[in-house]
Amino acid sequence: MDIDLKNRKVVVTGAGDGIGRSLALAFGRAGACVAGCSRTSDKLHALEKDIDGTGHLFSTADCSKSEDIQSFHDKAISALGGIDILINNVGSVQKLAGFFDLSDEDWQEVFAVNLMSAVRACRLFVPSLKNSAAPRIINITSVAASRPGDVFPHYSAVKAGLCNLTVSLARALADDKILVNSVSPGPVWSKSWEDEAKQVAEQSGGDVEKIANEIRSSTGETLLLKRMGMPDDVTGLVLFLASDLSRWITASNFSVDGGYTQNPY
Repeated sequence: MDIDLKNRKVVVTGAGDGIGRSLALAFGRAGACVAGCSRTSDKLHALEKDIDGTGHLFSTADCSKSEDIQSFHDKAISALGGIDILINNVGSVQKLAGFFDLSDEDWQEVFAVNLMSAVRACRLFVPSLKNSAAPRIINITSVAASRPGDVFPHYSAVKAGLCNLTVSLARALADDKILVNSVSPGPVWSKSWEDEAKQVAEQSGGDVEKIANEIRSSTGETLLLKRMGMPDDVTGLVLFLASDLSRWITASNFSVDGGYTQNPY
């Protein structure tokens, strides 16, 4: 079944690459008008060339900064005339390290990018969502929220906060019929993984692409489906949650992880 989102107005933060780029392209194919932001203008120019449809807006913004989110909000509302769907996708591990190798600044940076960006975006866009006939907020979190490990505890903790924010918002906005859900991807190839491959290559003197392939292969072997995820693997569920098919779903979190969490509940 094709999901029709024709003329829906969608905001995607962190749209320059990875899951955000795949989501923007998928919404474009489904007939939606997309407003997307990224810190890198070159990536937005590439997205603008590749996306289907017209009436889109792409603007540079650092979502860890309140003034940038405000500026992006103003441009998006002006260009689209309102919004129906807010995708809080922007996120970053920032630093691959254990607890004792993370400074206060490391924690604050991850907090600003992964949680406060969503808080501020929701605060700004909710007034417009209240005017929509089918309003949705979808937060992109991570399985790291429920499966924390030795590495990047700051990221796991903040993503858990985003999962909890999802439920709090769903309760606060229930009377306005704004559905709020979250999607938790598992190991999906992204810039963070690319950075890890580069870091290993620098330390070992090895070939970056060979190391990247080894990471993808070894990580995939830990999953039931025996492969690492790619950004397009996440888009189907998000489009479903953005559509009318999800009209009785709110305050829920969904894992897309190739069988990583294996949670039956």
